[in-house]
Amino acid sequence: MMNYVGKRKKRRKRDPQAPRRPPSSFLLFCQDHYAQLKRENPNWSVVQVAKATGKMWSTATDLEKHPYEQRVALLRAKYFEELELYRKQCNARKKYRMSARNRCRGKRVRQS
Repeated sequence: MMNYVGKRKKRRKRDPQAPRRPPSSFLLFCQDHYAQLKRENPNWSVVQVAKATGKMWSTATDLEKHPYEQRVALLRAKYFEELELYRKQCNARKKYRMSARNRCRGKRVRQS
């Protein structure tokens, strides 16, 4: 029983038309500072740059973080609007499929 792994859960496939979630304020901060840190320290690995940006973010004041949080707020608002539109389109497609399926079933006649 020690080696029992159990059933693997299948990962749900992501719809390519679905809107992507916006990045966090920390990720926006990392995107802005990655190139600068890599220029200053060209021999650093990605992990070392990530650790340095993490330290920079943790020592940053609320005033320095504010522009990134504002950008995130705008991106989140845009994301939720796109998500609402996407869900409406998906529901419309599902309703259309169901009505077409029901129509087909009603027209079938049993042949003897």
